[in-house]
Amino acid sequence: MKTLITILVSFIIGVLTSNAQTNTIISTEKSTQEVEEEDNYYRSFAVIDTDKNFKIKIKFVKKKKDNVKIYLIDQLGEENMMINVDEYSWKKGIDGEELYTVQLKENRLRINVDKELASDKIIKKFKLISAELKLITSRSSKN
Repeated sequence: MKTLITILVSFIIGVLTSNAQTNTIISTEKSTQEVEEEDNYYRSFAVIDTDKNFKIKIKFVKKKKDNVKIYLIDQLGEENMMINVDEYSWKKGIDGEELYTVQLKENRLRINVDKELASDKIIKKFKLISAELKLITSRSSKN
């Protein structure tokens, strides 16, 4: 009987969870992830903020790529930008070590900031960039 109740409760939780449009996961690494899906719109947005690194991973609909690219060029400039076919990347280093890397390829964006090398100003800048990218890649933003 106890097994039957456990299975029933698990089934109900599974059904309720599968109907949600947005899932939020928070771990001990101060990581959040949201996945939104409906019709042809989708976005996966993850921020991983540890003692050593600040990472952003986003997968979004392809029609948002130009807005993301324009925003990144505006924020990071063209100084450290490299273009290879349909991939845009920015890398900045200090004393031979990578301070940050940003890679925009197709409809995926990866950002990694080394918090052990980065100043508080740089970390704060990338946290603001993260918040703005969340808006830019959202359903409610224009295009």
